Amino acid sequence: MKKAKYQLIDVPIEFKVACTIYKLKISEVLQIFIDHVTLYDTICPYYHEGFSEATRTISAFVIARKRKFRESKALLHCRTVAVGCIKGVIELARKEKGKDQVKRKKSMFYVDSLFKIMERTYVPSDVLYLDENTTLQLSKNFSVLCELHNCYPKEYLEHFMGRISLADCHARKGLKITNDNLAMGLFMMIANGFARDSSEKLHLTETELDFYERMEEMRLELYIVRNLTERTDILRDFYLSHYQNMNP
Repeated sequence: MKKAKYQLIDVPIEFKVACTIYKLKISEVLQIFIDHVTLYDTICPYYHEGFSEATRTISAFVIARKRKFRESKALLHCRTVAVGCIKGVIELARKEKGKDQVKRKKSMFYVDSLFKIMERTYVPSDVLYLDENTTLQLSKNFSVLCELHNCYPKEYLEHFMGRISLADCHARKGLKITNDNLAMGLFMMIANGFARDSSEKLHLTETELDFYERMEEMRLELYIVRNLTERTDILRDFYLSHYQNMNP
C-alpha cells in the first residue's frame, strides 16, 4: 500500500481551478506559503508582505480549531529550553528598532534550537509528497509551528487551500465588498508575481486567450447582478468549466 503516502494532501477543486486560471503550479504556490510561515511573524505585531498573510492564516486556523489547550508533545521533555527560545523570538519581534529582515534572520538561531531539541511527532520528515513525483520542502519554521500546535503539515496546507476561491474574490471585487481573506490575499500576490521567478515566460494557448477575453466580458455582464452569492455561483461555474476544458 505504498501509494497511500502520496495521497496525504487533499487539494480542493477551487484551488486547482484558481491555479489553472493563473497558470500556477500547485506545488509552487504551496512552497511559497510554507516559506513565508515563520515563528517570528507569528509574534510580530507589524505587517510584512507575504509573511503576515501566510503566518496569520496559520494562526487563524489554530484559533478556529477550538480544541482545549494542549502542550506541545514534541517539547514536553525540554520545556525550559523551549520557553527560553520562544522568549528570545518574542524579544526580537517586539523590538521597535532594527530591520525586520535582520531580526527575522536572527530569530533563526532560536528556531534552529527548537528544531534540534524537539521530538518530531507531527513532522517526521522535511519532505512532504503531493503525489508520486512532486514534493514540498518543509522549512524549520513551518515544522516548529506544526509541532508547537500539535498539527500535521497537511492540516495547515489544506486550510490554506480551502480558503482560496477565485469566484468569491472576483465577485466581491465587483461589488466593492471588502475581502479580509488573508490566504486569498497571499494567493493573489503570488499570481501577480510575488516570490516567483520573473524571468519565466508565460505561454498562452488559443483556448486560454479565448477564456481570458470571455472572462473580461463576463465581469461586465455581471455588473447588473448585485447579489454576492448569485455572482459567486455564476463565476464558479464559469471558472470550473474552463478548468475542465483544460484538464479533460
